[in-house]
Formats: sequence, structure tokens, C-alpha cells
Amino acid sequence: MSLQILGSRYHILRHMGGGGFGQTFLANDLHLPGHPLCVVKRLQPRNTDGLSLDSARRLFDAEAEALYVLGSHSQIPRLLAHFEEDEHFYLAQEFVEGPLLSEEIYIGNRLSEAKTVEMLQDILTTLCAVHDRQVIHRDIKPSNLIRRKVDHKIVLIDFGAVKQISHQLIQPHDLHSMTVAIGSLGYMPNEQLAGHPCLSSDVYAVGMLALQALTGLDPKRLPRDPRTSELMWRELASVRPELAQVLDTMVRYDHRQRYANASEALNALKQAVSPSAPTFIPPLELSSQALEAHVAWLERADDLFEQSRFHDAARCYEKVVKVQPNATTAWFKLGMALENIEQYALAVRAYKTVTQRQREDYLAWLKLGKALERCDNYKEALAAYDEVLQLQPKNYWAWADRGQLLEQLERVEEALAAYDRALELKPDFQLAQGHRKRLLVALKRVDQLYTLQHYDDAIAACDQALEETPEDATLWLMRGMALENQQQLAEAAIAYNTVISLQANDHVAWFRLGTVLEELGVLQRAAKAYGNVTRLQPQNHWAWYQHGRLLEQLNRHREAITAYHQASQLQPEFAPAQAAHQRLIGQTLADQPPAAPALSPS
Repeated sequence: MSLQILGSRYHILRHMGGGGFGQTFLANDLHLPGHPLCVVKRLQPRNTDGLSLDSARRLFDAEAEALYVLGSHSQIPRLLAHFEEDEHFYLAQEFVEGPLLSEEIYIGNRLSEAKTVEMLQDILTTLCAVHDRQVIHRDIKPSNLIRRKVDHKIVLIDFGAVKQISHQLIQPHDLHSMTVAIGSLGYMPNEQLAGHPCLSSDVYAVGMLALQALTGLDPKRLPRDPRTSELMWRELASVRPELAQVLDTMVRYDHRQRYANASEALNALKQAVSPSAPTFIPPLELSSQALEAHVAWLERADDLFEQSRFHDAARCYEKVVKVQPNATTAWFKLGMALENIEQYALAVRAYKTVTQRQREDYLAWLKLGKALERCDNYKEALAAYDEVLQLQPKNYWAWADRGQLLEQLERVEEALAAYDRALELKPDFQLAQGHRKRLLVALKRVDQLYTLQHYDDAIAACDQALEETPEDATLWLMRGMALENQQQLAEAAIAYNTVISLQANDHVAWFRLGTVLEELGVLQRAAKAYGNVTRLQPQNHWAWYQHGRLLEQLNRHREAITAYHQASQLQPEFAPAQAAHQRLIGQTLADQPPAAPALSPS
């Protein structure tokens, strides 16, 4: 292709590289004086059917439009032309002379903090212009960055057509599969792998590039926290805490927790490295060989852990922390391996090391609490759970764990309060429900069990308590109400009769007895029960109404009228009593025979 002239203008000199979606060539621009060098990129649709070509053309035009605007930036190659020829799409861009950044950032080579910050500021400044136009680059990596020879500035290249995702683009279904794979493993965040890139996806890529520069490791080999999927890189490089926090935010697993765009990331970076920031004295760094050994042992330990070979995994994690005592990830994993082989005292030491270095690590505190419990060190375990709840006050599991531990310490009321809090946060949390019920039954807290609608447990608690105090009328009343709610009416009636035998003037028991007897169809006795309520509580309008209903069902209409009337007098706005009273009076009058006519005197 070296003799080919494209677009009647570009004389192809040599092939520069490419991938599955396109090829790049070095060319002379024959239309300009001196035939300056330029770069010609050819987009190659995988399919050549009409629909695929139309889709590729839309993407091609959109990229050209974006590059036309972005090309005004001094660190983005200018667009010279775009054209279509023989069902291929071509872009001609300014040629930038200089080495790729992959000659500075490569496996085994580590850059200083100062050089890394300088690189970050340079790239992010250019990326701000890209993001301001709502353009996502999608493939930021060392080989897509050029250190320009004339001024040593970093130039951002390779805005491939399928990587240009502006809001003006139409995204038909066939394009989705084309965009999913775009990007480079190690620099792509999870949302981009899923085909849903956003501006913060580029921020992630720049952050990964910085971590590669600081550690000298392939980004795919950086360890991740098994609990959160966050990168655990701090133990592999020494940078000031403020910068480490910025880098952590740039590479968050969840894109919503990252900086939303390059401008936010650049502003945070400038604040972190400003002259007013505290002076940072870096700790002694590992040699490249020691760092490589550290990562190799960590990977070996993780593999063994996955295979449930916990003894072997623990030995490997011990080698890691021996070489790098600040490796908090390895300390945490060592604790988990030791727990699995029931070496709880050693696990406590491992988890304590993590909490000393990372006090905000709630899960390390939680694991420490569990391990301390296994060592019967309940007071220290409780302190660990308290640390968890300071960091995560809505962690219902931690509240339940705290409740169980307080039970062990015989601090029963506090244990109940902890279970209550867990259930406030998650009402259907069965573990906490079970523990609270068990504790309430053991304490014979019948009223609480009844209020919580644990009727079976309330009955069981009553039975336990009645063994000690069989003449406790309150317990019999609670037992009756729980049985009534369980529709065990005959047994409920027995419980209420027991209350009355112990306390003949208990109007609540008489009323409940009347309700149960009515449901059982024993109307005569039910009416008598309601009658006793009205005797004990003559101002109880509801009891008078209930008494009236039963009397009416027993065809004792005159007595029923009196009862309804009494209810109406006590509560004039009580409509059911008034309606029943009027209805029954009308019915009684209708049932009376007509009066005999009076005889006239003779």
C-alpha cells in the first residue's frame, strides 16, 4: 500500500499499526507545500452489509465532527480531512512526532510521585477539554499518549469512531455489540465492560495509568479487596495520603463514587499537591524484585484460599506481611485463613493489625469481634462491635451480633435493645426476631410478646410463669387474649373464667369472655358476661351496646331497648346504638295488636 494515494491527496508511506476496527498509516499530504507528514486512519466495519455501513458512517461522521472541535486544542491532533473511498472511511490528522508514553510507563519501571503528578496534571488538563464537549475517549492508555518532541507535552490520540459516544449519536441495537469491547483491559472500569461508559470511565483509566506508573505493575495484576472489589495498591507504592485519596477516588469500582469528570479530578489533584498540603516523608520503598515477589506471593495465597487450602494460604500470606508489614490486604486475608483453621488467637492479631492501620475498615472490626468471641474475650469483642457501629450505625447484622454478645455478658436489657434496633433497621430480619423472642420467653415478658404478635411464644411464656405463680390473674388474662388471637376460643374462655374466679370484678376479663362466648354460640352466657361489665362499669357505652345486641338475639326486646337507650344516653353520637334503639322500638310497636275501638254510649 506504500504507493497508494488516497483521496487524491494522501500518499501512504508506511503502516503504523491498528486493530480490529481500523488501521493507521503515515502519509504525505500532497496538497500542502512541502508535503508535510500526516496520519491517515482507516475505519474497517466488520460487516459490509448496508445496515453496518450506514451505522459505521454515522459513527465516522460523528467522530470527524468531534475531532473538528477538539482539534483546536493544542494537545489533540488537528483533523485535516475525512472522506469515504471504496466503502472504507478515512480520517487524516496532524502528525505528532515523539515517543509513546508506553516507553515511560511499562512493567518493572516505577515513576516518582513528582513525575506521576506532573503526568496526571498534563493528561487531565487535556481531558477537561474533551469532557467539556461531552465526549468520552474510552481508550486512555500509555500507547494512546504521545510525549511530543518539541515541548514534551503529552498529546492524546486515537479518538476511534466506535469510541466516540456523544449525546448526538443514534445508538441502534447493532452498535451496542460494537461498543462493548472497545477499550483496553486493565484500564476499563466495569460499567465500560458492560457497554455503558460515562465520563468518569476516562477518569478511571487515567487513575489506573497513574497506579501503573507508581507501582511498575501491569494494571491487571493490582490486587483487589475481596469484599469491596476496590483496588488495594497503597501497600505497593509510597505517596502522600492526600494524593492516595485522590487516586482511590479516581479508580472506585462504582462510577458514582468517582470524580464525575476530568475537571473534578484535576481540581482534587491540585488541592492534594498544593504547597499548603502537609509535608510528606515517604517510607522506605521496596525494590522492584521485592515488589514483584510480594505480588507473586499474594496471588499464590489468593489461589490457595480459593481452593480452601487455608493452611497453605496462611503460610503464603505470612510471607507477604513479613516482606511488607504495611500490607493491610494481606493481613486481612491472613486473618480469614487463620479463622478457617480455627487459629483464632492468631486471627485476632492479624485483624488488630488491620484496624491499627485502617481504623475506618468496619469489616476488619467486625471480623475482629467474631475472632475475639471465639477466644471468649467478650469485653474486647464488644468494643470491636461498638467500633463497627460508630462507622456504620445502620448495620443491622452488627446490632444483632452485639445483642448476642451482651447476652453472653448477662446484660439482658441492653441485648434486647440491640435486637430492637436491628429490627427497626430491618423488620424482617429473622435472626434478630428469633433471638429477641427467645430472650423474651426466657424472661417471661408476656406483654411484649403479645404486643409483637408472637402469640404462640406469649402462651409459652405464660405457661412457664404460671408454673411459678398459678394465681397470677394478669398472666391468665394475657394467656386468654393470646389464645383468642390464635382462634383457640374454648381454651381462651377457660383462661378468662380463671381470671374471674381469681378476681370477680375484672371487667376486662368479663368483656373478653362475653366476646369469646358469643363466637362460640353460647349466647345466654355471653349476655350475662356483658351484663356483668355494665354492672361493674355503668358508664361503658360499648358494653351496654354489646349487651343490647345479645339480648336482642335472645328475643329479650324490652331489655335490649333499655340497653340501647342507655348506650345512646352515655354517648349521644354513637350511631349504632341510636339506630338499633329506634329500629327495635319501631319493630316492637309494629308487633303490638291494634287497640279495640271504643263503644259509643247507647
